[in-house]
Order: sequence, then structure tokens, then C-alpha cells
Amino acid sequence: MIFDLITWAAAIYWLIAIALLFLSVAATIVQPWIVSRRATRRDQPAVSIVLPVKLLEEEFDRTQESALTQRYRDFDVTVSSTDLEAPAVQHMRAIFARHPAVPSRILLSTAKFAVSPKVDNLYAPFMQATHDVIFMKDANVLLEPDALTQHMRNLTDDVGLVCAIPYCARLENFAAHVEAAIINGPHARILFLASTLGQGHGIGKIMLFRRSDFLRAGGFDAISHTVGEDNALAKAMRRIGKRPVFSHRPVRQELGARNFADVYHRQLRWMVIRRNDEVISFLAEPICQALPAVIASALAAPLVGLDPALAAFATLFLWFAVETLLYMAKGWQLSWVAPAVFVVREAAMLAVWLNAWVTDRVVWAKSSVDARAGARPAPVPHEEG
Repeated sequence: MIFDLITWAAAIYWLIAIALLFLSVAATIVQPWIVSRRATRRDQPAVSIVLPVKLLEEEFDRTQESALTQRYRDFDVTVSSTDLEAPAVQHMRAIFARHPAVPSRILLSTAKFAVSPKVDNLYAPFMQATHDVIFMKDANVLLEPDALTQHMRNLTDDVGLVCAIPYCARLENFAAHVEAAIINGPHARILFLASTLGQGHGIGKIMLFRRSDFLRAGGFDAISHTVGEDNALAKAMRRIGKRPVFSHRPVRQELGARNFADVYHRQLRWMVIRRNDEVISFLAEPICQALPAVIASALAAPLVGLDPALAAFATLFLWFAVETLLYMAKGWQLSWVAPAVFVVREAAMLAVWLNAWVTDRVVWAKSSVDARAGARPAPVPHEEG
């Protein structure tokens, strides 16, 4: 009796996982068309672009300069850093010098109140932004010249936060391909599916919002308690009746060369954030992964008279083939070692999920952070200069 229950439970799990795989792949393909029809804003309000900088990463000049080459009517650019002599800041000075027509400045960030160092770094530019509409992007995001115009189309009256689904490009070693397989694979598919169904969440690669909405939603006190400030901002906007949405335009995240330790710790940080802030999403994480479905297929194989090993191999091959076809349809970078990348990805994702059950320590910009540490009250607005 117990064996029969396990077999039938495995079969149901396998059916749900495979159905979700195909549904999310279809959503990834159609999402840009569906969401672009919802993006009805056509005016171009003045925008303050915020670039928090810390480390000088590969292709830094190229990605950061893309913020100053936007084909947009009226925008300025503010850089914030905790060290005005840091190499990344010196590079930003050179970038600003190449674009004298774009109003730009660099702010020293001295705030120390949030769990996340990134939130501390955002305090000065958010509170001192020239314009009400703020567009923040991470340092490894490369913008197309019309990106700001396209993302702005989504900031309608009922929307409080516009984010974009990232995809990874410029993959230069095996570890980079593994990280891209995680981000472009299960993570992207589920986000594209949620967006197609009209749902939005906080993904901090880019964030477009009105400061007036941000302050009405609680300001920094609403996001300083977590290392997942993007998701906290999305929740805060919902509380004041403003929807978070994903843009119809994904954003290109430049990876370059990675090392496995950084990849693991980055994925662990995001997994711990989901465990703390999105429990249902965290618990459901394995159903988006191939390895649990492979195990389920082996357990369920006797129901249809298949050899368990054959069922497991068929499921593994099906999952890999479907994701590979999706990569080709989206024009995402593939590798000749993709099968090995796929296997390592599955093992890494399961290890990260299991590890997230038992730790609160995460790594952010090479610093160890307690994901459950309490935040102090935010400083008085405009305290910094």
C-alpha cells in the first residue's frame, strides 16, 4: 500500500512538473508580445538614473556607459559609492567626461542602517534625486539605447514598480555557463510565466518607480530589513494599491568569467531571500528543477511498465531538449558542453535549496551578511550630501 501511494504521488508530481515546464517555455516565448500590449504609457517624464557602484567588474565601462547613451528626452545620472576614490568611481568620472551633455554627479554614501549594504548605498541618490521618477540599474546590466523608453511604457497610473527579467550573456567559462543555465533556465521561465499571467515581483537588476510612491509606501523603512530589497519594495507598493510588473523588454546581464564559489554564494543568497520573504515560492522551488522530476519518473515507471532507468533517462533528455530549443528560440548563448552544464546546474540548484534551510549567512559583494539581522530606522531625509 505504501509503495503504491509513493508510485502514484511520484506520477502526479512528474505530470505537474512536465506540464509546468512546457507551460513556462511557451510563456517565455509569448511574454514580450502579451506584456507589450499592456504597456500603454507613451509620454516621457523626466527621469533620474541611479547607478550604485562598488566593485570594478568586467565590462564595467561598457555596461555603465549604456545608461548615458539612452535615447530619451530628459534624464540625469547619479552615481553613489561608499568610497569616492574607489577604482569604479574613477572609471565613472571618465565615463561622465565622455558625455558632458548628460547632467551627472557622484554622491558619497555614508548611511549605515540597513541589512543590505546595497540599500545603504541607495539612500543618498534616492532621496536626493532631481526627478520624481527614478530608474536604478545594477553595474553588470547592459541597456539598449531605447531601454529607458521601452521600460517607461510599463509605468502606468496603477503600476508602482517596473522590473525586468534578466537573461545572461557573454559567458566566458564553464562556471558562467552554469550560472546562466540557472538564471536563463528555471528562474527565467517561472518569471516569464508569472508576467504572462499578469503577476509582477521585485527583481533588482533594474527598478523603475516614482519616489513619491516609494515614500508613501514607507520609504527605506519598508526595504531596510532584508537583503531582498527589490522584493520588499514590490510588497510595499502592493500595500498602497500599486502593482509591480515585469517589463516586456528583458535586460541583458553580462557575466563574463565566473568562479563556482561566487556562483554558489550568489544563488544561496537569493534562495535564502525567497525562504525568508516568499515561503511558498521557496517550498515549490524543486518542482522547477529537472532532478526531482527525474527521480519521480523512476519511481512512477512501473505504472506504465517502463524500466525505471529508462524513464529517468527519458525525462532528463526531454527536459534538456526542451530548454535547449528555448535557448535557440530566444537567441541565448549555448555551449558545446551544454549537457555537462545542465547536469552540474541541477546538482547545484538542489544543493543550494537544501543549504538554504539551515543558514542565515549570505554573501553580498564579498561581505558576509546576516539575512535575519534587524535594520535600524532610516536616517532623516536629505541627511547626506
